[in-house]
Formats: sequence, C-alpha cells, structure tokens
Amino acid sequence: MQLQMGVQTELRSWEWKTCFAPFPEPDLPKDPRCWSRSDVAAWLHYMAMVHHLPCVPIDRFLMNGKALCLMSMDMFLGRVPLGGKLLYKDFQIRLGRAMYNS
Repeated sequence: MQLQMGVQTELRSWEWKTCFAPFPEPDLPKDPRCWSRSDVAAWLHYMAMVHHLPCVPIDRFLMNGKALCLMSMDMFLGRVPLGGKLLYKDFQIRLGRAMYNS
C-alpha cells in the first residue's frame, strides 16, 4: 500500500515537471517594482509561452517594473488586446505578494 502511494506521488511529480518543463519561470526579483527592462521582457515572454498568447511586442513595454506599476488594465489592453487582462492580473498578484508578504 505504501509503495503504491509513493509511486503515485512520484508519478504526479513527474507529470507536473513534464507539463511545465518547456516553460521554466524566469529568475525575476520577487518584487516587480525592482524589475529592469530585461526582466519585464522576460516576464512577457514567459507569460506568452505559458498561456499560449500571441507574441507580445516588446517595444510596447519598453519600461521597468516601476513603470508597469503605473499602468491600468486599460493600458495593458491597449498594448496587448489578446492577453492584456491576464498580464495585468498576473502583475498585480506579483505586486501584491511583494507588498504584503514583506
């Protein structure tokens, strides 16, 4: 019984790694306010790959993390009509974690 549970746990771990292995999350600072332009570009690329979004034009986000903090959802949608809401929500979640988990 215990061996079977161990195999099931290992299988779940393998399935998780297999599903997400092609898209490793970039090594970004935990606080998005500290992101550089290249960190923002890496985050955009990662989000597009993981969520199967159309390629996000990086030239629409030539900014650092502090500038992203000033953007509203409408500003994200204006830059990325398909996926702007998802990007905005993900950024706000990351920002909230950084602000309230310190």
